[in-house]
Amino acid sequence: MIDIPVVIVGGGPVGLALATDLGWRGVQCLLIEQNSEEIGPAKMMVASIRTMEICRRLGCADDVRNWGFPPGFSLDNVFVTNLNGYEIGRIKMPTMGQPYYPPSSPEAQMHCPQTWFDPILRNRARSFSSVEMRFRTRFESYVQDEDGVTIELRARDTDRLERVRAKYLVGCDAYASRVRALMGVEMHGDHVLDHSINIEVRIPHLSSFHDKGDAGRYVFIGSEGTWATFVAINGVDTWRITLYGANEIDVKAIDVDAAIRRILEKPFPYEIIHVGHWVRRAVVADRFGDGRVFVAGDAAHTLPPNGGFGMNAGIADAADLAWKLAAAVEGWGAARLLESYDIERRPVGVRAVEEARMNYMRLVNATRFPEIEEENDAGQNVRRFLGERLTQENAKSWQPVGIHLGYSYDPSPVVIPDGSPRPVDDLVGYEPTARPGSRAPHAWLPDGRSTLDLFGRGFTLLSFGADETAIAALHTCAEALSVPLNVERIENGEIATLYGRRLVLVRPDGHVAWRADVVPRDARALLNRVRGADQPDVHLRLPIHASGQA
Repeated sequence: MIDIPVVIVGGGPVGLALATDLGWRGVQCLLIEQNSEEIGPAKMMVASIRTMEICRRLGCADDVRNWGFPPGFSLDNVFVTNLNGYEIGRIKMPTMGQPYYPPSSPEAQMHCPQTWFDPILRNRARSFSSVEMRFRTRFESYVQDEDGVTIELRARDTDRLERVRAKYLVGCDAYASRVRALMGVEMHGDHVLDHSINIEVRIPHLSSFHDKGDAGRYVFIGSEGTWATFVAINGVDTWRITLYGANEIDVKAIDVDAAIRRILEKPFPYEIIHVGHWVRRAVVADRFGDGRVFVAGDAAHTLPPNGGFGMNAGIADAADLAWKLAAAVEGWGAARLLESYDIERRPVGVRAVEEARMNYMRLVNATRFPEIEEENDAGQNVRRFLGERLTQENAKSWQPVGIHLGYSYDPSPVVIPDGSPRPVDDLVGYEPTARPGSRAPHAWLPDGRSTLDLFGRGFTLLSFGADETAIAALHTCAEALSVPLNVERIENGEIATLYGRRLVLVRPDGHVAWRADVVPRDARALLNRVRGADQPDVHLRLPIHASGQA
């Protein structure tokens, strides 16, 4: 029987991100995937700004940026009746060659379809000797006890059954998660928003057959309403058509070839690469963990793809869970640390699901106008009205920094409130804050690094001119508890103002755990709280004098 700290079920982007993060931390893990290494049709297209920040920490952001998409290819979102019909509206978007870097981050959202994103993560995970991957291996069952989890795996090629002993098991095995089913956890929400069809198609020289110019996404609206989107995959000749089952459209009755031809309404050459039927859902699991077993990604929350939140929310799950698993394996993480995963991530999952559902509704609701393709005044008026509404409603929702950076782990058993008011939850815009629970703000340091580059391996204490004796006492206490703690002294007034206190303790995942102007008298209680030990926090706001000891 193999004995390994962490077993991950599911080799999609979330499982790969978790394996990569654990490998980066030197934690042994085994990833199993029932399918082969071959990547099928791309389900996700966008790496969000937060995902890019995580990739930056893991050392693969440059690969995601430079996978080969044409840098000057337009990524605009365009609403049309068809590519040789009427353009109803257009939302301008930055290209890959000139992406939008907001002042709040060192990274930018990137177009990177799963066909390229997954191999990038897989290669990075394999660069760590502590990561093992097994493909064509099926997860069968598990039994957990006080000390670990016994897992049964079956090799598909030989039908050989194997038992693996792990400390922890994580299911990243999608909506139909077997891990979640064996946990006895249900998902609630809308299990069917619509039935859709994805058609991956190769079209050489597409732009020569229409006059709308290149775009990252075309949205097609006919008399029945929004019926399809058409998304660039490689920026050369490969596209994905998604047929929507909204507004009572029966996609199962649609002739695929007729739908492809309707895109241009004129003859053109094409090759169908893949056709897949799927169900659009908006559901969240009742729990993300049970003892030593956890779920992440679509196994925990399945979103409509509208907005591109699904995989990116799963990558953030992995970032939250990886350091907590590492802390537990290494012995300095206490019981409440892993319990905090569900408490922190489930509200964020609900938030993402609801916004993705709203994006879907914005795209399909009230778009049925029988006269939309008519050449008369009625048709022109409808197109003008619908174009203005769709562009206004969707413009901000297709690159929303707030949904990716603005969530806060509040409340959390491993975050210490500082009494500051909770900011308004803006899903589109984002105002940086170092309030405990929030993502620590980005700022450029004099040496060209981002403040985000300071975080990751352990806890990081940012000092903006705080008392050195008290800091030394806190550091000594951390060593006694085996809590990894690095102190970074920053002499910059603007950054100090941004962070709001003279001392800010940042977790390995880049979220603020605690901040104050002085170290508390009971530094041990502070560290026990943030590492998940069940200790009272009544002393945490009491100041320490320069001569105090932890």
